[in-house]
Amino acid sequence: MLVMKRKIWETIGNSIVVGELSRGCELCMKGEKLVLFITGLCGAKCFYCPLSEDRKNVDVMYANEVRIKSIKEAIKEAELMNANGTGITGGDPLMVLDRTLEAIKRLKEHFGYEHHIHLYTNAILLTLNNALKLKKSGLDELRIHPTREEDWAKVAIAKKAGLFVGIEIPVIPGEINILKRKLRLAEKLQVDFVNLNELEFTPSNSLNLRIRGFRLKKESLAAGEGSEEEALKIIRWAADRTNLNVHYCPSKLKDSVQFRNRIKRIAKKIAKKYEKVTDDGLLLKGVIEW
Repeated sequence: MLVMKRKIWETIGNSIVVGELSRGCELCMKGEKLVLFITGLCGAKCFYCPLSEDRKNVDVMYANEVRIKSIKEAIKEAELMNANGTGITGGDPLMVLDRTLEAIKRLKEHFGYEHHIHLYTNAILLTLNNALKLKKSGLDELRIHPTREEDWAKVAIAKKAGLFVGIEIPVIPGEINILKRKLRLAEKLQVDFVNLNELEFTPSNSLNLRIRGFRLKKESLAAGEGSEEEALKIIRWAADRTNLNVHYCPSKLKDSVQFRNRIKRIAKKIAKKYEKVTDDGLLLKGVIEW
């Protein structure tokens, strides 16, 4: 296979890409997507799982950090921000497949077919039948985080179902050769894109990371030391050695770009004529008292 050296470019969110950026990521960094946490249940046991203790392995739902009890409430939160799409996450959404399918269908029915929906899963429960159901429901992107060797075969299943499939994995410092092998496998399986996430420290996974020798990056509250450096090496390698679309997403993008843009979007939606939206998404107004 002939591979030509390709251009590496920077997004509006200061993330790094070689090839094309997925539509889901493009909308996310603009703050245009509802984040629908559909369950905390999960069959994987990743030592780096960033979920908080009140979500991990608990069947709860949140829409943009607001606790909800129904898909109807999720739609209301999406309306509040004029969402152009939804990212469905967990846990593993396939643990509550019927609820997940209902969410996709109802969001599409309410906002229209152009409402872009992507979904994250470890694919442990992905079968051809489930993949076909996701396709029929209107899912636009399936993002798979393989946690076991056997789950890489699920990528082929998703592709067979006609889904637009990406691989999403954290960059673990010291595992650059393992990561290269995974990208080679992803290319062989003809995935549509690969997302590399910076290793992230949270209160719930901090101990697990530290006992394995990982440390926080200096002057950062979340990023793992060495993760970004290895991600950039992989990006350069992918540009020279593969035809993959690869996106490196730093941890700061979620808070300093994605979350802020989403808050600003909501603020603009609810602001009164006498209120001004600040760069941080706050509503500023003057009050005269006498």
